[in-house]
Formats: sequence, structure tokens, C-alpha cells
Amino acid sequence: MFATVALAAASGLALLAISMSESGRAAFPGANGRVAYSYGDGYSGSIWSVDANGASPLRLTTGSNDYAPSYSANGGRVAFERENGIAVMNADGTGQTQLLPGSYSSSSEPPEWQSDFQNPEEPSETIPFVKIQTFTEAWHIFSSPSFSPDGTQLVLSERSGEFIYTLTCAVAEDEDPECLSGYQEGHYFYDEECIDCESRIITVSASSGAQIAEIAPSSSSHQDYEPTFSSGGAIAFSRWDYSSGKTPIYVVSSPGAAPVKVTNGPYDSAPDFSPDGTRVAFIRDGDEVGIVGVGGGPLTALLIPNPAGVKYSYLESVAFSPDGSKLVLARRLNPVAGKSEHGIYTMGVDGSSLAKVVDGSGPDWQPIALPTPQSAPIPFKGKSAKGKVKLGKSGKGSIGTIACGSSPCVLKVVSAKLTSGKKTCAVKVKLPKRLAPGEGARVRVKVAGRCLAALKRVGKGSLVVRVRVSDALDTRMLTLKSTLTAGTNKKHGKK
Repeated sequence: MFATVALAAASGLALLAISMSESGRAAFPGANGRVAYSYGDGYSGSIWSVDANGASPLRLTTGSNDYAPSYSANGGRVAFERENGIAVMNADGTGQTQLLPGSYSSSSEPPEWQSDFQNPEEPSETIPFVKIQTFTEAWHIFSSPSFSPDGTQLVLSERSGEFIYTLTCAVAEDEDPECLSGYQEGHYFYDEECIDCESRIITVSASSGAQIAEIAPSSSSHQDYEPTFSSGGAIAFSRWDYSSGKTPIYVVSSPGAAPVKVTNGPYDSAPDFSPDGTRVAFIRDGDEVGIVGVGGGPLTALLIPNPAGVKYSYLESVAFSPDGSKLVLARRLNPVAGKSEHGIYTMGVDGSSLAKVVDGSGPDWQPIALPTPQSAPIPFKGKSAKGKVKLGKSGKGSIGTIACGSSPCVLKVVSAKLTSGKKTCAVKVKLPKRLAPGEGARVRVKVAGRCLAALKRVGKGSLVVRVRVSDALDTRMLTLKSTLTAGTNKKHGKK
């Protein structure tokens, strides 16, 4: 189908499909670390990192086509776009590995000239001379990688296809290479065809690149892109609806679940979850940061005004800081005079304290794991049985308990003496030599022979058991005191 539009519009679908600058972010909770970003001149870029105040910039990659860095939940890994594919590396730039290769190519046929060309807009009109040229773009591109919370998977956008478009323009004479400037009067036309054009969101292994699941399948009605994981495993992405032209944000609670639309557009992009996974920040209409709940609802819009001397600006991406108190932005400024610039900025989640960090694009904030709170160590404890302990017929009984605390215990009986009247003797103690953390054991004794006879004759006796207990804290002597009773000798005292 022919239309009277300019070249940029003619190839709009293909340009979006192959050159959209995307970001793969996932705000995971933690302390605020460094900021990773892409920096380069023109259309080239390498991955860098920098302190959030702009200090100590460090180049992590030496490639010229590296973009969209995204940290893992522990802050130790980075996934990024490389040469239209996906690569991973350690946070210090070591261990760079290409997981998925991408491809892009463009070509054009030699121009042809035709005379007496029938105007497709005005069938009764012919154009004396036209130039006809055919262009082809083919691509298979992976972009916007984002780590899963456990670091084993990446969610990303996969796009492929071949776009063929033919440009026809009026020329002054046969084989004239220059188009007439009057294309707005109906002398400039194009015809386009997209062959096997697909766009979908998938998850892949973060170690091999093998596909794991399809999150959003390819569709002829829309294109999904810019996916990102939450700390709870949900996935957010942007969707370009062909019929309406809008780009709302969708959230999938888990792989296989139906996407839920959380914004209505018309121009929403670059979603990123808050560290707790309850909110989504995104770029709204190019000059605002929107924040909305993962289920939709009320929306907060933070307008970022143009600074003095800037004709217009455009927000490209946004990401939460790991502690949830700040946002990091990518922003393009076009001044009234001079060259445009791409910069990384931070600001509060309420839009306050906007500050430039460094030149660059596609930032993500590194989470630093907070130290695990250490509870106070628990010591062992022991206690004697309450009241009098009556022995069984065989002279056995339990006279108390010993329990380990937060570390293993080593037990050793030092002494166990029973005094009944004027007689003192040793008794046997049954006790494990070792106990695991939190494990307890009864302290059991056995009184036999003359000791048991004396106890029965007197009726009661005082038992003192001393146990050496060693754990990670110290070594202490535990003393258990009990009063033992046994059946008395009925003949005792008879004449």
C-alpha cells in the first residue's frame, strides 16, 4: 500500500523493531551500591560503573556495542546487551560471556527509473519520471536482560524478521539520482512488507542461554518489550499496541499467568519494580516519571522540568535504588544551541533533589547485601528435678536435665555422691557425651548395693552431681542437687 509520508515514517516499524534503545532493570533490595550505565560517542557504547555521587568511574567492557546493564539480586553479576545479543559478566567486568548472539543486516538494491509513473494517490495523474529503490533490513535481536531473584534466569525481549520497503520519488529527468523536494505535494511514496516479523518475551538460563519459558508470545496486534523481574518473581513489560498506537505497562505475576494492564498510556515505557515488588516506576510521555501499584490504581506523576537553555528533554529510563529511597534516570537534553547530551541523574522518589551523576544512558543501581542480623548466642542450661526424686525398685531415677544452647555441647560427669545418714558413696550417672545445638538430655542415676541399702534404711539421701559442660561460649561446672527417696526397711528398728 502506498502512502505520502517521509522516509522516517516509511521505515518506522522496522526502526522500532531493530534499534529501540531498551533497558533491562530489576530493583532488588539491599544497600545502595554503584550505578552501572552505558557510555560512548555516537552509536557506540561500553559498560561503566560509578559511585552514585559521580566519583570513581570504572570502565567494565571495552566493546563498542554494549548497552542496558542489569545487576543480579546479590549485586555480583551484570547482564547486558552486546552486538544485538545478550552477555553476562561479574560486577567488576571479569568473566565476560556471550550467552545469546544476535544479528542485524541491511542492504539496498540499485535504483531503478521509470517514466510515466501512475500516481497511486491520483490514478488519473502520471508522473514523468520517478526513481524506485528497495531497502531490506533483517534482524534477530535479544535485548533488555533482567535477572530473576535467584540469579538462575534472565527475562528478555526477542525480536526477529525481515522488513522490505520500496521508496518511489519524483525526479526531474530520467536517471536523475536526486528526488524532487516537492514530495509533500504527492510525489513521494513507499510500499512496505514485513516477513516473519515476530516479537516475544522469554526467560532463558543465565548460565547457558537456553530458553526456559515464553512469558508473552508473538502477536500480530502488538509488540512487547523492555521486560524486568521483581524481587518476588513478577515480570513487567511495555506493550506497543498497533491499532491504538499506545504503549501501556503490563505485569505478569508469574510465568504462565495472564498479563494485567497497570497503566493506560498513551506513551509509557521502561518499567522498573520497587525493591519490595509492590510498585512500578516508568517513563510517562517522555517528561514524567510515573509510579503505580503492581495491580494498577492511583498513579503518581513526577514532572521533570527542562533546565535553562534547553529546548526540550526526553527521559529514557528509570530505576529504583536498592533501598527504595531514590530513583536513577537516563535523560537526553537538547539545548537551544550546541549538541544534545545523554546524562545519568538521581533524585528522591518524591521528585526532589535532582542531581546529575555522569554522562551516559541505561543506568541500573547495584544492590549490596545487608549483613544478616546476628542473634546473641544462647548458653546451655541445666536444672534439677523439682521436689524429692523417688527411685524405682532397681534404684534408677531421673534427677534433672541439661540442654545445649546455640552451639554443640560436650558433657563429662566429674562426680556423683549420695549421702544417706552417715554413709556417703558414689553412684552411676547416665548422660550423653555430646549434644547438638538445642538438644537436651535427662540426667539419670542408678543407686545400687550398700548405697541403695543405706538409702532404703534411712528413707532419703542427698545427691550431688557435678557435670563439666563445654560449648562455644565457655566451659562451666554444672551442679545438680536432688533429694532421693526409696522404700525403707520395715524391719529396721525392731527388737
